[in-house]
Amino acid sequence: IAPGLDLAVQKKALPDAVGFWDACYQAIARTSAAITADSLSLAAVFCVALWLCARFLFRKPARAGVGESLLCALLSGLMLLERAVRAGGSVSLLYANAFQAFKATLYWAGLFLFFLAGLRGLNTLINAAPNSRGAGLTGWMERQTGRKIFLWLSIPWLLQIILKYPGVLMWDTYQQIKQYLGEYARLSNHPPLGTLLYGLMAKLGLAIGNVNLAYFLFMLIQAAAFLWVLAYSLTVMKRLGVNPWIRFGAMFLYTVSPCYAGWATVICKDTQFLILCLWAGVLLLNFAAEGFAFFEKKKNLVALCADFSLLWLTRYNGAAIVTVIFLVMAVSALRRAGNRRWFGRVAIAALVTVLVGAGGNAALLRALNVKQVTLYDVYSLPFEQTARVVKLHDGDLPADEKSVIDRVLEYNVIGDNYNPWYADAVKDTFRSTATAADMAGYFRVWLQQMIRYPMDYLDAAVNLNGVLFDLQFNRAMYVSLTDGALSPTVYPYSFNDMKMYDASAITGLNAAQRALTQWYFSFEKLPVLGWFATMGFGANILVMMAYLCVLNDRKKALWALIPSAVTAFMCLFTPVAYLRYALPYVCSLPLWFAAYDATSPKACSSVTTAL
Repeated sequence: IAPGLDLAVQKKALPDAVGFWDACYQAIARTSAAITADSLSLAAVFCVALWLCARFLFRKPARAGVGESLLCALLSGLMLLERAVRAGGSVSLLYANAFQAFKATLYWAGLFLFFLAGLRGLNTLINAAPNSRGAGLTGWMERQTGRKIFLWLSIPWLLQIILKYPGVLMWDTYQQIKQYLGEYARLSNHPPLGTLLYGLMAKLGLAIGNVNLAYFLFMLIQAAAFLWVLAYSLTVMKRLGVNPWIRFGAMFLYTVSPCYAGWATVICKDTQFLILCLWAGVLLLNFAAEGFAFFEKKKNLVALCADFSLLWLTRYNGAAIVTVIFLVMAVSALRRAGNRRWFGRVAIAALVTVLVGAGGNAALLRALNVKQVTLYDVYSLPFEQTARVVKLHDGDLPADEKSVIDRVLEYNVIGDNYNPWYADAVKDTFRSTATAADMAGYFRVWLQQMIRYPMDYLDAAVNLNGVLFDLQFNRAMYVSLTDGALSPTVYPYSFNDMKMYDASAITGLNAAQRALTQWYFSFEKLPVLGWFATMGFGANILVMMAYLCVLNDRKKALWALIPSAVTAFMCLFTPVAYLRYALPYVCSLPLWFAAYDATSPKACSSVTTAL
């Protein structure tokens, strides 16, 4: 019942009910009214639930303990909070009356069992040995080389590349082009490498008199790089002896999920960052299986430095991913005497990355004459919490607190600008005159208000980023071209400034682009398969895989999870939680399974022998 339970506050079914039997009537009537699924759907869910119970819940695994219960309680609790704000905007909905508390308990219990069955099922799946069934598929996968895989993936992608001709500009890319051409002020709110690349792309189009062709050439190079990384990941999986079924599943996902091809045609920093994050994941998959012997090959060191330097240059949060990875590598190298000899190479790689990444970024800022501006995206969550308190409790706040807040944010504006799921309107009121002392004073007030208004702070947090853990809602995002008219029923996000294109040359593709983009947005509604294109499923599987890696002594596999974990953590502090920012961990899911399988004792022994 839990997945189809309506958590909105209900009126009493019989207002003047008294006595035991009237209470029974209330319970029956209101519970049945809260169940939104029809009897046929419930029958199907019930049959699946019976199988899950018999297969996993009634058979406790040997190594299962309190950890799995705590983990599933946490995940189901996060889902419950998100469902509450989705239904009524506030967590207080859960205890609005006694019946609401009953429904909340029912929902949490149902989801707890669902996550518990899922966790145990995932544990069984990733530890299952390959069987003889599907031997034909196994043989076919073993015959695939990197070039063949590139070709197989290119076939289904080619149609999408043609239909999305000449490639889609995002609004960030639009701003970067305008900055390069001198039509907008050059500010460092976007990494200067992208401003240079997209500006040169537009300049080429203007020089040859065909901007569409310039965009298309850029998009082709980008799509080819994307396909290369995906093909490379499958090649590495094969070399490490990863289960053919995992490799086939990864290849199938690369083919059908719009998170890959749907973004390969979008010319923006997010796509390039996604490609580089996947490349980093593959390199760390190699490192997980080989250990520090990975650094014996100079090409691995060069690839690591190149990828990490580009991560640093492509998006500002790339520096966080790179820093975390190098810090963990350095600590891991120093912990064991046998690995200390590799500390030098880790240090060299880190030094080269910082020099190229940070140094290159600084050089580009100077060469392009870009004005440095400070980005405050990381403060999106506390700013949202402050704005919600101001909106709801303005009359109760002391004048000195208002004054402190006003030195950092425009106090008279943030209450009206507050949007529960979109923080930019509040964040953009930040005062550039704010000093370090002003910020320190603001956070003291922020802490005081958190103590006074804890539920409002929780509501602000769950409204802003609770969707990251929700299996029943996903804030999808795919960008497409439009014929000049925006239609939210067709695609919520599109590039609408057709002055950047030779619009008349691509009018005939408008209907095809609209249909393809509608397919992208509809993909997540497919049973089970659609989950692989959602933020909530990716985040939940990431947490479960990390737990199982520790539980089953596959801690080496955690290396391949680091870029995804850092990305997911940073999504908690973004101005809006939607698929665009979560792509690096959503698309890396096949690498987690491959890393787990590649770090089994047998697989590690084979890799060591080969080395």
